[in-house]
Amino acid sequence: MIKLVQDILYKMGLIVKLVRPENNLWLQTRNIKNVLDIGANTGQFASRINEILPNVNIVSFEPIKKCYDELLIHTKGLKIKAFNFALGEVEEEQEINISAHSPSSSLLPMADLHKEVFAGTNFVEKEKISIKRLDAIFPELNIEGKFMVKIDVQGFEDRVIKGGLETLKKADFILIETSFEELYKDQLLFDGIYQLLIGIGFIFKGNLTQAINKKDGRILYAESLFFNANLN
Repeated sequence: MIKLVQDILYKMGLIVKLVRPENNLWLQTRNIKNVLDIGANTGQFASRINEILPNVNIVSFEPIKKCYDELLIHTKGLKIKAFNFALGEVEEEQEINISAHSPSSSLLPMADLHKEVFAGTNFVEKEKISIKRLDAIFPELNIEGKFMVKIDVQGFEDRVIKGGLETLKKADFILIETSFEELYKDQLLFDGIYQLLIGIGFIFKGNLTQAINKKDGRILYAESLFFNANLN
């Protein structure tokens, strides 16, 4: 499966360097009871985390209706609650740009580098969606026990953080996509995300994966781990 994903991304212009450990004992021993899956797409991460933590409760957020409907199908049978809206800094309605490759869809305009490196991911349509603040909806989730947060929202990560500062302070750790090159216009790059998270008590623990532009070897983005220093 990993080789298949690598081959697909290579054809799109990327080389993915896997630095994920051979096993997930580090995660399985953290007593995580809940996962907030922000930017769920069609359920890829939810399915993956369920394999590692089969008893975990998953709360997924996916604003694009077609992807949300597929998410419900792909995660049927899992312990999951799914919501058909996005998370951000303010509560509002916006149009999201939908990519021909749905995981590349974003509330932000696509940068030229993204178009150059990821062939076939141009935006093809728009959809009006609702955006809510994580801090506003978290009490309604009735989450008990330790939880982790995964954020993968195509350049909108800083808005999610700013709308959920009080909630994130309670998380055991955060797995977040961070970019080192601008793939979406006006996105906050790794250093900015780093500053936001250390500002609320997190420490950077490294990257699980990173993606490299095969044309020139530049690291484009990574799955970055931040642990809550106040809870560890």
